[in-house]
Amino acid sequence: MKKITLLLLCCLYYSFSAQEIKCGLSKSEFDIIKVGVEDVKCLAKNSNKKNTVFYTFARWCGPCLYHLPQILAVEKEYNADVYVLLIDPEGSKMTKLAKDYVLEDFPDAKILILKDGNGGKTKNYKNFLSEITPKKFENIRDMSKYIVLNKEGEVQLVTNWKDEKDDPDWRDHQPVISRLVLPLLEKK
Repeated sequence: MKKITLLLLCCLYYSFSAQEIKCGLSKSEFDIIKVGVEDVKCLAKNSNKKNTVFYTFARWCGPCLYHLPQILAVEKEYNADVYVLLIDPEGSKMTKLAKDYVLEDFPDAKILILKDGNGGKTKNYKNFLSEITPKKFENIRDMSKYIVLNKEGEVQLVTNWKDEKDDPDWRDHQPVISRLVLPLLEKK
């Protein structure tokens, strides 16, 4: 059993590393891969899965903490790569806390960080969302978003807090995942 687990971990590492190399990605101070919009699209195009889900996350975001286990569970049951996309600045203390928080309970989680730009955390995230969000979706700068891209690197979904309007308990994000994200994914 240990050999099988080790083999699976090596395959996961190699697969992620191959995508990283193909996309020419670099790492931040805390050994987290830095991405922008084109990098996210490149990861989706080079995935061996049909769809790729990026989940925006920050350690200080209450809904992000609650929804993290639900979205990471999707990768185990569906043919999709799932990435946690940190939005704090690359070298920030909050980035380190977020990375440690995710890896504590989910050691196999694939973590990315939004590249630092010239505008600070708020402006960088706003610019990223403006560029990644197709016109058919409302662009709202909130957290705990699900961004789904297909194998061609096309954005299929960008959620926002309004998607939960029929679900008054923000702590239960399962309805949003079930209603919006899962229909885009293929079961294993």
